[in-house]
Amino acid sequence: MNRQDYQKSVISSLTWLSTQVTVANRLNLTDINVHSENFYRDLLNLAFGYSLVNINITDPNAAAIDLGDESNKFAIQVTSTSALSKTRHTVTKFIEKGLHKKYKRLVILNITAKTAHTAPTVGDDTYSLNTKDDIWDIGNLAVMVNNLELSKIQEISNFLNQQLYMKPTESLPRNVETILRLIELISDEEHPAAGEGFLDEPFPDEKINQRFADHSEFLKQEFLTLYRDYGAVLDSVESESDIGQVKIRRVAQHLRLHSDRVLTEFGGDPKKALTKLIDNFIKMLNENGFEADSGAAQFYIVKHLIKCNVFPNKEVAND
Repeated sequence: MNRQDYQKSVISSLTWLSTQVTVANRLNLTDINVHSENFYRDLLNLAFGYSLVNINITDPNAAAIDLGDESNKFAIQVTSTSALSKTRHTVTKFIEKGLHKKYKRLVILNITAKTAHTAPTVGDDTYSLNTKDDIWDIGNLAVMVNNLELSKIQEISNFLNQQLYMKPTESLPRNVETILRLIELISDEEHPAAGEGFLDEPFPDEKINQRFADHSEFLKQEFLTLYRDYGAVLDSVESESDIGQVKIRRVAQHLRLHSDRVLTEFGGDPKKALTKLIDNFIKMLNENGFEADSGAAQFYIVKHLIKCNVFPNKEVAND
């Protein structure tokens, strides 16, 4: 691997972790924030030669910070909250606890994404934090790592791969991982539906209430029942992960073609075809070594049915 390859690997790893934290927080799974403190302690020490320690346990007065390097008089708060109010609170506590006497510099490390504060500084005459230079996120870390020697970047890349990619599914619940894997599976560029599409966008109301009139109540009830358990999960995955619009469009395209074939196979019966379609995708996930959450998979397919990407109305347009 050359320098650019290692840099891309570092960026991918940091982005992956940021997405995990964001989605987990949306689902109130905040344990990942605690684990992130030690992860970033080790990463920053490795990359920049700091001597940071996690001081939450040993120093109850350090309410405003998570990591401290006494030799370099450098402190860090690790957070997933980017609001200016949070920054003000952190700096206020940093001053109140007298930590500015022990540490000359406070950095707020946002493990998701920081926001640009309108205030250039936060604090008072006692201590002031520069909101541009002293608030970091993965973008800042990537730039800082990029300026290091190649051997160090390689070392960081290896560390990140070992820490993050050996068991990536353990950080998120199975329902979230099921949806992410379904998206990856269906949007695969090698999918047999690649290059094929549909003439027009179908009409949801027409399809559910007219085309499938005999089954409309069943289909709507399926959606509403599953939405209670999986709606927030899918919304978080689609809005917070780095799926990208290309993959989303590709999922819709492939689902339309594949589901149309299954529907034809079952003589136009959407209930039987839907069951077969879901079974097919769960089987593919299992064959790839992942034990899928069947409810999450079912909801993902049913939602696309409601959006008319499954069992489309219009004729298939083959190139």
